Amino acid sequence: MFYGLIDQGCILNKTDQFDFPTPPNVQVSERARMSDDQSLIKARYCRSILKVAAISTDQEARGLLEGLATEQPTPNTSPAMAEAERAALSAIRDLAGYQHGRSVPQSSSEWMRAARAVQLWLNVNDK
Repeated sequence: MFYGLIDQGCILNKTDQFDFPTPPNVQVSERARMSDDQSLIKARYCRSILKVAAISTDQEARGLLEGLATEQPTPNTSPAMAEAERAALSAIRDLAGYQHGRSVPQSSSEWMRAARAVQLWLNVNDK
């Protein structure tokens, strides 16, 4: 799977994420839209992992949340998308840190804050 991405000119950046090539004639606003699309994919992924973590054992949930906590902001997104993404990733990191070593119920304020932040991130595209 990754070899196909490399063949298409994609390379791993310093954070081990793929940088997708942008054609030189693409306008800045088009680049931001493309990056916003990538950010929305990441938002959907985060929402899915949060849902799985919510029904998992404490140990599984910790592992899933710790994995999400390593996500880095998507570069070159629009200002609204960047702000929503940073807030959601921050809430996820807070939840992962709070969950570390203890059980945190899905109804806790930390879970609710992370879920709301991810939903707001997803809603940026609707505005």
